[in-house]
Amino acid sequence: MKKYILAVVTLAAFAGMSFAQAPAAPAKAEKPAAAKHAKVVVENFTGDISAIDAATSMITVKDAKGVEKQFTLEAAKLAGLTVGAKVKVTVKDGKASVKPIQKHEGKHEGKKAEAKKPEAAGK
Repeated sequence: MKKYILAVVTLAAFAGMSFAQAPAAPAKAEKPAAAKHAKVVVENFTGDISAIDAATSMITVKDAKGVEKQFTLEAAKLAGLTVGAKVKVTVKDGKASVKPIQKHEGKHEGKKAEAKKPEAAGK
């Protein structure tokens, strides 16, 4: 009986150790989990163009606080830009895009100006 119990305990010990081993991971060609869920960094910068360098396709933008940043653009996008123009620069995945900011004077602004005019004192 002692031999039987000893055999069962030994078998259980070795069987438990064989199940405790981690299975070999198959080689995958997928991207790591961190790369799948990486956040895309987007930077926005608004200001006036203080310099344009056509040779290097770079513009320098200065914001209201006096901070200057340089951005590299495609040569075709430099054509419509002038020094002093107010722009919004968006950098996403290392690529910069520029949008000019124009002051819109809509019909609502004109009505507000008319409503604020004082009435004639002759009435």
